[in-house]
Amino acid sequence: MTFKSKLLIIAGIAIALVFITWVSAYLILNNTYNRGDKQVRIIIPQGAALGEIADSLYAQGVIYNKTSFKMAAWLSGKTRQLFPGTYYFPPHLTNKALLRLLTTVHLQEVTITIPEGLRSDEITSILSEKLELDSAELSRLMTDSTLLAIVDHGFVHLEGTLFPDTYRFVKGESARRTLERLLRHFNNQLQPEWLERADDLGMTIPEIITLASLVEKETANPAERHLIAGVYHNRLRQRMLLNCDPTLIYALVQMGEWDGDLKLKHKEMGNPYNTYRYRGLPPTPIANPGSASIKAALYPEETPYFYFVGKNDGSGKHAFSITLREHINNVNRYQRRGQ
Repeated sequence: MTFKSKLLIIAGIAIALVFITWVSAYLILNNTYNRGDKQVRIIIPQGAALGEIADSLYAQGVIYNKTSFKMAAWLSGKTRQLFPGTYYFPPHLTNKALLRLLTTVHLQEVTITIPEGLRSDEITSILSEKLELDSAELSRLMTDSTLLAIVDHGFVHLEGTLFPDTYRFVKGESARRTLERLLRHFNNQLQPEWLERADDLGMTIPEIITLASLVEKETANPAERHLIAGVYHNRLRQRMLLNCDPTLIYALVQMGEWDGDLKLKHKEMGNPYNTYRYRGLPPTPIANPGSASIKAALYPEETPYFYFVGKNDGSGKHAFSITLREHINNVNRYQRRGQ
């Protein structure tokens, strides 16, 4: 066989291989899935890999062959260009058409504002409604060890770490990834000087956040936050009972017994959140405080006061006192008004 003949054979084989490759690519890209006339709704979560997307499409019957779909993505160079979002796939799609849809932005952004002072169950209720997430799963994740490891510092529950702010979420993200966003934002708010200040006070970050949650629930008056924090610091130093009504309310909510009316008998219940019976801070925060209340807990006003009571006049202000006798007089003056 001459050298020229060998070249012709090699060229022929090469042409045949190119042709076969082209035909194979064409068939893979134009492979059509016939699944009747129904439209299928699929949510592709943020950060989903090609394999996860193929699994989801296969599970919902959008594709019948995961390998063919992944090869089509590879052939078209779109393995890393698939966008998350909510998709509505019409029937009779080819791999090529399917990939065209998946590489077009389908993000449904939802802006959600989380106010200061909400409990975790109130926040998860908002997330569940606005983002169509499973409320039961969100509640279960409040004690998930992987999520707790993100905030670290020894938290045993995510209460207190769901930082109040305005967020832009992508609809279709999982419950876990949604909470991760909140937790990482919380971490970003913990300034280095706050950590140093907590250490100077001899308190852990969970203790600071717990104290801040008490301040948050006791007053909405910015001018009083540092003063109320000062009162609580004074009581903690003297190992006095905190006598904080919001901790009782929190306990009753968790027990499913809160009816909007705090009664004297509630101050006797054997619940660890009952700060009328048990000294020190409650086991966890009772709400998710904002920066102002966290700063108040870290930098309390130096004050001689040990007591305060709401003036009950619609102003949201409190009357402060040093002695128990003064406090009782203030209670009689403000809280029993009109009774």
